[in-house]
Amino acid sequence: MNAVVITGARGYIGSALAKRLADAGWRLRLVSRVSDAPVAPVEISPNIEFVQADLRDERAWADVMAGAGVIIHLSWRTDLRAAEADPAGDERINIEPVRSLIRAAERSGTRPNVIFASTVTIVGIEHANPVDETTPDRPCSVYDRNKLTCETLLREATANAILRACSLRLSNVYGYGRVSVNANRGILNSMMERAASGEPLTVYGDGSCVRDFTHLDDVVEAFCAAAASDGVRDGSRYVIATCKGHTLAEAFDLVAQEALVQNGRRIEIRHVPEPVDLQPIERRHFVGNPGLFQKLTGWRPQIDLRAGIRDYFVRVALLRPLPSDDDHVTI
Repeated sequence: MNAVVITGARGYIGSALAKRLADAGWRLRLVSRVSDAPVAPVEISPNIEFVQADLRDERAWADVMAGAGVIIHLSWRTDLRAAEADPAGDERINIEPVRSLIRAAERSGTRPNVIFASTVTIVGIEHANPVDETTPDRPCSVYDRNKLTCETLLREATANAILRACSLRLSNVYGYGRVSVNANRGILNSMMERAASGEPLTVYGDGSCVRDFTHLDDVVEAFCAAAASDGVRDGSRYVIATCKGHTLAEAFDLVAQEALVQNGRRIEIRHVPEPVDLQPIERRHFVGNPGLFQKLTGWRPQIDLRAGIRDYFVRVALLRPLPSDDDHVTI
């Protein structure tokens, strides 16, 4: 059995995906920037290899991809404001690893299979809903422009028979797991964590911005479906969402309701002014249509928002989330 490579394996999605595949008996090569403790909650076993690598180095990719069946590239610096403050540095951190992957693949001649974690926010803020693969791209942040650049690089490399890639454009991922270290990412998880601790929730303005929240378990299954479906790795991008929109006010109200049911705590919801540094993309209204990916792979989201929030409170009562260093979540 060829190994599945997961970069950013210590992060929010990476650690959940690693556990899902490890439990199914897959050989895994888990890649991270750091070399300390193994990726919790995956146990050390002969089927799991832990690798420290600087993926900006083509030679590191040559070792990582050796004998790999699929490479799932999750590693990314996800701090929206850091990207705006340092565009050149963000390019070095986020785009250069993809360029190095392509160079290593071309040198190897093996045409590796690559699944890239991208984002629905590439379409920007001026679009009709629901968004699908035909929606024009209008990225309005450094983060989104760099994601689109990597999608383009992988699509061109696929067309040139260097590798076989697809990009999964993730909507707002939420659910119990490793905690994002970035305060401007994973808004619903942040509010659930606050509610679980009895703290008030804060909503900017009237909370009317719409999001399409996709549960972490469903996102993990989307990556598994992409890994198992040869037909999707043709350079295309796919929307991974639920096709159901909720305002932030509605979502936070569900969090408060569930905190009361599960913990007996009444959680205050405070409406506060928007911060002066709020990015335009944070004011968007978004609903995604995953119909094409469903048609090609059979994947479909299984967990609705209320059930996903309830699951968080049940699980957080058993074990508090662990900190993460390679997050990949959407605001």
